[in-house]
Amino acid sequence: MQNLGRYQQAWWKAVLLAGAVSVGPFAARAQTLHGFCGASAGTSTCLDNGTITPTSSNPLLKFGFTRSPDNNNGLTAPISFDLVALVPSNALGAGTQVLTYMETDNGMGTGTLVLHAGVFTGGPMGTGTLDSFLGLTSIGGPANPFSGFLAGENNQHITGVTGFDVYVFNFGSVTFGGKPTNTDPTFVPAGTFNGALIPGTELYAYLDGPGGAPCNGVSATNCKQDATALSGTIIDVTTVHVPDSGMTLMLLGGAFVGLATLRQRFRA
Repeated sequence: MQNLGRYQQAWWKAVLLAGAVSVGPFAARAQTLHGFCGASAGTSTCLDNGTITPTSSNPLLKFGFTRSPDNNNGLTAPISFDLVALVPSNALGAGTQVLTYMETDNGMGTGTLVLHAGVFTGGPMGTGTLDSFLGLTSIGGPANPFSGFLAGENNQHITGVTGFDVYVFNFGSVTFGGKPTNTDPTFVPAGTFNGALIPGTELYAYLDGPGGAPCNGVSATNCKQDATALSGTIIDVTTVHVPDSGMTLMLLGGAFVGLATLRQRFRA
């Protein structure tokens, strides 16, 4: 009987341990942002495939970001929403984008994303993060390494990307969720911009603020509280114009061989 009691105790300990292991990741899961295409996350036409969220809609006429869980819990006010576009720096038309969006559900107005100085390459060996490139101090949210954004390109068979031109605009105060109407930040093209993206462009967002002590005294715009999960980043996958340097060199080599052969024939 004593052995039976010991067995029961050991069995319950094993059950509780298994429960802690299975529930733990969900209980401790950080709140992150996720991109959607269309009017809301519930009707999104682009889906997270585990690495990135591809869309073939170009122009992309409406998209937005939700938070999981969909609220402002865990954030310290004031909170600002920053929309980011990462454009392959060696794509045709890179560095010339005029990306103007109007936010439709939070009343955050209209803004044109500003091209940040330099090219985001991740530094030595591509190990750097977007935080460090933008000069952000992170107090929350997922990491955003160059390798993660590059993995999204590779996942969609977009090759030859060596860096990103990074465009950013701070749209100001944001409220996620909200019932009965959707208040997740949702964007449509504005001004002369028709929503057409350079193929391979990734749309990403982060939340900054509040500044002060949590960010060691830096300004609110330099304090990242949360960010988009890399798999929740939207990527445009229409016909891509990013050159594959390896293929280009192979074609050039073949052309030179062909010219040399023709030259020898003419001499003969």
